[in-house]
Amino acid sequence: MAAKLKLHRCSWTFLHTDLDACWKVQRALDEQGIEYEVVKHGFGKGKKMREGVRAVGGDGKLPVLELGDGEAYRAESDEMAARVRAGSLRGA
Repeated sequence: MAAKLKLHRCSWTFLHTDLDACWKVQRALDEQGIEYEVVKHGFGKGKKMREGVRAVGGDGKLPVLELGDGEAYRAESDEMAARVRAGSLRGA
């Protein structure tokens, strides 16, 4: 069985609004019927608050998709959502 896709996102989001970067990507995953696990991170952007994000995605910004092959994918949320919708996530 392949490892499950993980969505690293803020611990809270403005659900159902395009103002929230994490929600944009989560909604795209839901629309495509892609199974994923949510990994919540604190809202603060300080070094200590985002250590876990840096360990996965490098720059400490959210959202990050941790693909099934262990690789992380991070871009601006509109680009990430478009890639999810296009079905071009390698390792997912």
